[in-house]
Amino acid sequence: MIIVGLGNPGPEYENTRHNVGFWAVDAAAERFKTRFTPSPWKARAAAFSFKGAAHHLVKPITFMNLSGESVSRIMAAEGCTASDLLVIVDDVNIPVGRLRLRPSGSEGGHNGLRSIIGYIGQDFWRLRLGVGKPAQGAPGGGLVDHVLGPVPAGERAILELVLRDVPEIITLLLLGMGPKAMSRFNCRDYAAPPAAPPARPPAPPPGGTAS
Repeated sequence: MIIVGLGNPGPEYENTRHNVGFWAVDAAAERFKTRFTPSPWKARAAAFSFKGAAHHLVKPITFMNLSGESVSRIMAAEGCTASDLLVIVDDVNIPVGRLRLRPSGSEGGHNGLRSIIGYIGQDFWRLRLGVGKPAQGAPGGGLVDHVLGPVPAGERAILELVLRDVPEIITLLLLGMGPKAMSRFNCRDYAAPPAAPPARPPAPPPGGTAS
């Protein structure tokens, strides 16, 4: 399987919402104990083995709207079809703390997905990680400023909770359990406060019993 995280190259983009896809494959590389190195596919790639099969984590070094060029190259080199691909992206139409895994679909206004679909069609897995829309009246105010702007610490903390589960989602896909991954993770709200522990029963009065 080819697992592609989309983002923009360069240090000026590292902490932006548009690079959440890069963060996701970084989390996966840590879990699968592999490292990214330069590749001939206009990308940095990290190979790993799972259940005896070889797989690749990929970070294109093209800019976002040219991602399809890199993805099509590695798929051709590895002899993969669209069904062997997972693309991880940011999504402004999903709130921070939510994600959406789907086996196919449109680009949803995302330039990176649009580029990939232009090369290989739309029948590939995509994992959309919510980054929300800019607050009304926020400085700049536009979607471009929002996705290319720095991620505040509180928002980053929520995204880190999401990223922690990305390797598990990938594992389920590698096991052919995509529907299970969707049912388990698409409904989670990582921004929700943790549930309060159940209340402890009152202590019995001195010398007495509670029943």
